[in-house]
Amino acid sequence: MGHYDRYSKYLVRSVNHIFRHFLDDATVEEVYETQSRGKDPLVVVEINGSMKGEIIINLPKKTLDQITGRFVNSSDAKTIKKYHGDVAGELANLITGTFANQMQFLKHDIKLNAPEFNDDPLLVKALYENINLSFNSKYGGFDIDFYYKELQ
Repeated sequence: MGHYDRYSKYLVRSVNHIFRHFLDDATVEEVYETQSRGKDPLVVVEINGSMKGEIIINLPKKTLDQITGRFVNSSDAKTIKKYHGDVAGELANLITGTFANQMQFLKHDIKLNAPEFNDDPLLVKALYENINLSFNSKYGGFDIDFYYKELQ
């Protein structure tokens, strides 16, 4: 199994773990159709260490509303909108932290930066390998893009 396949497998496993154990969603599954559009909210976590790049989680507003409502235990639209950035960041921390832990099995020492909501710091993506994954859950669909360069 090549690195691309392993990295994909680890990302899917990370998403499944977080959604099943922290968001109580046994229905989460990888799908093969993009779930977000260019104007949807996104959260980005930069990666440094034995690999460089970023993980982008694209969350359609409807999906982000549902997950935020779950995190803050509210159905009030104003409250939900107020916490979009915090909840997207926490979700990104959970998924990328789980992913970074699994990458240790491949001898990668990864440092994660703080999540950035609706800001993409990596401008020239053409120089990076790319993995695109899409998921559906009881909260709605979302996409994850992983851009990376191995430095070891």
